[in-house]
Amino acid sequence: MPGVEPLEEAAEEVFSGEPPRPLKWVPVVASLGVERKRVRLRSGEERVYKSYRVRLPRRVVEELGLREGTVLLLVAKPRWYHLIDYRVGVFRERFRALKDWVKAEICMLGGAPEDECRDYRIVPLIASEDELRRLGLRPGEPVTLRELAERLRSDGLGGSG
Repeated sequence: MPGVEPLEEAAEEVFSGEPPRPLKWVPVVASLGVERKRVRLRSGEERVYKSYRVRLPRRVVEELGLREGTVLLLVAKPRWYHLIDYRVGVFRERFRALKDWVKAEICMLGGAPEDECRDYRIVPLIASEDELRRLGLRPGEPVTLRELAERLRSDGLGGSG
């Protein structure tokens, strides 16, 4: 299968003493296409199969060094404000009026002025859904560090700070 490493080579990277290179994440707005294929079986029955194709911009493919094969995607349905380029025109000024969590999302997607994103960096947080719910947070929803610290303090997990 193109793009898939042999199992031994992949296992060696994971289990050897050297840590593997970290994944490089590139936020992108991509299009999703649906292709339908009708197949008539010998029995005369007709079936419709759907396949989905994600189209990535060339700059993303080149930046990640992708080739034909399997890639890892984290996919989310964008909200209307994710599709605006806040780096240009009147939207550059309007960016400052947005709520913090919206600014953080837009900065993560690269749609905001670089100088406005100094305070917003997206970092992965590894926690179970139960832990997040216990803190009153919704899994999959953005949270600022300030909100997380307040929830941890109120739950007695935050220490002094």
